[in-house]
Parts: sequence; C-alpha cells; structure tokens
Amino acid sequence: MKLFLTVITVLALASAVTVGAAQGDGSPYTPGLVQGAEGVVSPDHTVRFVTLATPRSTVVAAIRVRTGKVVRSNVLRGFYGVPIVAWDNSTGGVSADGKTIVLGSYGPLPGDAGVTRFVVLRATTLRKLRVLALRGSWAYDAISPDGSEMFLIEYLAAGQNPHYRVRSVDLRTGRLDPEAIVDRREDEVLMRGQPVTRVASRDGRWAYTLYARPKHGPFVHALDTDRGEAYCIDLPIRIRQLEQMALRLRMRADGGLEIRSRQARIALVDTKTLDVRAS
Repeated sequence: MKLFLTVITVLALASAVTVGAAQGDGSPYTPGLVQGAEGVVSPDHTVRFVTLATPRSTVVAAIRVRTGKVVRSNVLRGFYGVPIVAWDNSTGGVSADGKTIVLGSYGPLPGDAGVTRFVVLRATTLRKLRVLALRGSWAYDAISPDGSEMFLIEYLAAGQNPHYRVRSVDLRTGRLDPEAIVDRREDEVLMRGQPVTRVASRDGRWAYTLYARPKHGPFVHALDTDRGEAYCIDLPIRIRQLEQMALRLRMRADGGLEIRSRQARIALVDTKTLDVRAS
C-alpha cells in the first residue's frame, strides 16, 4: 500500500512537469540526467517522457503534452534519468520512430571502478526490453532511427578538455562494438571539447552537436546514426570558450545547419557536403 501511494504521488508530480529537475547533479564529466522537469518529448510531440526517483526505484511516465494526463507508467528498480546530451539541457533518448526509449544512470569517475547502467524500454508500453551494465564512465549520445543501435560516449578522462570516444551498442544483442567511431579525416586529439547544444535532422538520422574548445574554437560533431559514421566540422569562429557556450544550432527547412549567436547567424553548414560558410 505504501509503494502504491508513493507511485501515485510521484506520478502526480510528474504530470505537473514543473519541478524536480536534478540536472547534472551526479556527474562532473557529462551534462548528466534529468528528473522531472521537461524530460524528453516523442518525435511526434504528443507525449513527454519523464522520470522521478523514489528511495530505491525510478518511476517513468508518459504524459500527454496537450492535456498533462499520465497515459502510462512503470516502476524500475534502481536510479535512472532522461539523458541530457548537451550543457544547454538538450535531452535525448527516444528513437525517431517513437518506439524505443533509453534511460541512463550515473557512472563512476573516469579511471575509478564501477559501472554505468542503461535501461531500454518499449516507448509504447514502457516495458523493459534490456538493461546494459558497462564497466567505466559512459553517457548516452544518440540512438538510430529504428532503435536498433545506441551510441554512447566513453569517458577516459575528465576536465575542461575531456578525453572520450564514441562507441556503439547493438540493442538487439547488447553487444558493444570494440571499435570507436571517429572521423578519420581529422586529428582525434583536436576534436575534443564540451557539448554545448544539440539538434537532429528532421528524419532523426543525424545528430548534430556543437562542441566548445578552449584553444581551437568550436566544431560540430555530425553523427550518422543510421550508418554509424561521424564527421567533425571545424567552424571559422574564434571566440573564447565561455562565449562558445552561448552558441546555438538551428536546422533550416532546406536542411542547412545554422550556427547562431544571440543576435544573428554567424555560420552555415551545408549538411550534404559539410562545407561551411561564414556569415
């Protein structure tokens, strides 16, 4: 009876979707996870997925965006949250076909013992499909449009200019690909930084992340979640890292990717050729 009342109380808070965020509180090397607040919205913008923690479990709920009604829920053992993929609180975890959702846990500091856990749910029922426990420090990055492959960031060292690599997991088998996903055209050491903001292509295939760097200026990491390929796009912008953190991305109707300051567009990426034009 006590658990039942706890779940009802948590879902009532979730339906309000106003307070309860714990953004980035549990990880010094990744933007972290969010509890409550806005969670993550389905690709068709009809349902919002949120998580809220109880002392020993996590309630995940699907809430109708238009009415605020809780349409389905589940209780998961342990702590999980909606992944935050950039420091502007951009969230992710839902596949473009709307059928799969991934939640994450906090892992240990890079170099320390411990595991990072991810739980894969069927979005239409919130039924648990798979739990992954990976040794080390990991964070969710993206998911393929059909929900068959998840992309993770493996953190090897923390700090202002962290050392990390992108890896992929086959969600049908749970197998972690031993090879990192890199842009072989670029110097991997130079292509490291802090994730500032994220946008996706209209079909959900491409995940574009703007990264800030202390010495070499910002760049865009373009991840093809269908083919498992990545491209790093240097930007002709030379501003301090603090100023880079205020930049934002915007997808144009023609598929172009704008890099914007608070006032105006400052660069444009042709997403077909990856050519960059300064404004």
